[in-house]
Amino acid sequence: MPPNEIVPEWGDMQGLILTSYPHMDRAKYLVFRITSVHGAQAWLRQLRGKLTPALRNVRSADGPDAPCVNVALTWSGLSKLCEARGWTPSGFSSPFVDRIDGNGHRQRILGDTECSHPSRWEWGGSQKPIDVLLMVFAKNEASLNEAIALYWPHPGLELQHELLALPLSAMNGHEHFGFVDGVSQPILTGTHDAERFPESRHLTALGEIVLGYPDGGGLTPPVPSVASFKDFGKNGTYLVARQIEQHVRSFWKFFLDQSGRNPLAAEQLAAKAIGRQRDGTPLVPYTNRDDNEFGFAEDPHGYGCPMGAHIRRANPRDTFDNNNVGRANALSSNRHRIVRRGRSYGSTHENDLRNESERGLVFLCLNGDLERQFEFIQQDWINNSGFAGLLDERDPLVGDHRREKVFTVQGLPSPACVTGLSRFVTVHGGEYFFLPGLSALNRLADGTAGDIGHA
Repeated sequence: MPPNEIVPEWGDMQGLILTSYPHMDRAKYLVFRITSVHGAQAWLRQLRGKLTPALRNVRSADGPDAPCVNVALTWSGLSKLCEARGWTPSGFSSPFVDRIDGNGHRQRILGDTECSHPSRWEWGGSQKPIDVLLMVFAKNEASLNEAIALYWPHPGLELQHELLALPLSAMNGHEHFGFVDGVSQPILTGTHDAERFPESRHLTALGEIVLGYPDGGGLTPPVPSVASFKDFGKNGTYLVARQIEQHVRSFWKFFLDQSGRNPLAAEQLAAKAIGRQRDGTPLVPYTNRDDNEFGFAEDPHGYGCPMGAHIRRANPRDTFDNNNVGRANALSSNRHRIVRRGRSYGSTHENDLRNESERGLVFLCLNGDLERQFEFIQQDWINNSGFAGLLDERDPLVGDHRREKVFTVQGLPSPACVTGLSRFVTVHGGEYFFLPGLSALNRLADGTAGDIGHA
């Protein structure tokens, strides 16, 4: 390790930063409003020693199979806890302070319009404000319910909404439309994976996700502070949570109709919209199901993976590299990456056109800069009608298709245009949270500044 490199304080970070807890089959998400600050402080003190840090000691008394628990706060929740002690929080990002629907501006950035407008949400935003997000992960349903019973109900917290994720074993790595999901994730510097794959195109500076560490430009931005606790934001990160319904029936009916009711052709066309086959194989030439180091320079005209396909927009990789210079360093290129930690909810993932029950994604992502990462991806890539030289198109899977309803499939001798796109997803709730370090949470709980994670 270079002498000037900062050693990550994994023991002070909440575990969600490093893992989605794939060894925990069940998960539940509960959002609360704080009705009593003293009650909320007591609740945080109750969590002391129970929150799961990034480096969990499997030899602890709880054992490796004990439920994993993480907690995050909205700006209003953080403000309530600080105000009670006469503290003034400062240095937090504008989107976090504004809320996810702040001033109508963020609605346009994120594409939260029409059926996804925050006025129609079940939770979150300015109309249905929330303060706290509790995330519990467990091996089985019985263990999950036992863990939740330890923390809820509790005086001072009022439950606003809860979401039970589907068992990971039921989804088998796929999302509800039937495609493999979660294939591409950043590899954070300072982790074992970064040591194993130092040349990976996914290598991302820890400071792009976790506050208090060097970012991709080699700089360490100031962290948010609370009163005299200048390092309050260190080892924390911003968390985006969104409840997204997937309209599976509409999705497959659309592609069947566009393909002359030919199921095989419908699968091929849907794969073009995603950019991958169902098993996760990218449509970029010379790749296979297990290849995640490919670049789109290998398919510059989109003849394999269309220019507007979802995986190109969500992570363009080398799409915008300058071909007149050498390949850019991964750390300096990956300034817009996010860490995704979502799970599916609702009924099973089978694309049964007769099944109209709600099913979707509890979308969770972590990033150190909401504007440069999550919001940039949504505005400049997902909902950019001129992305990569296209004209009047948006992401065919999750884009805001109020006006632009076209998806172009590049090919020779001429491209094919799929028209009449509609929304295949609807947002039912969401908010911006801060996922604090454990010592910061301990300070809010009116305790010492020590670690409140596992010993």
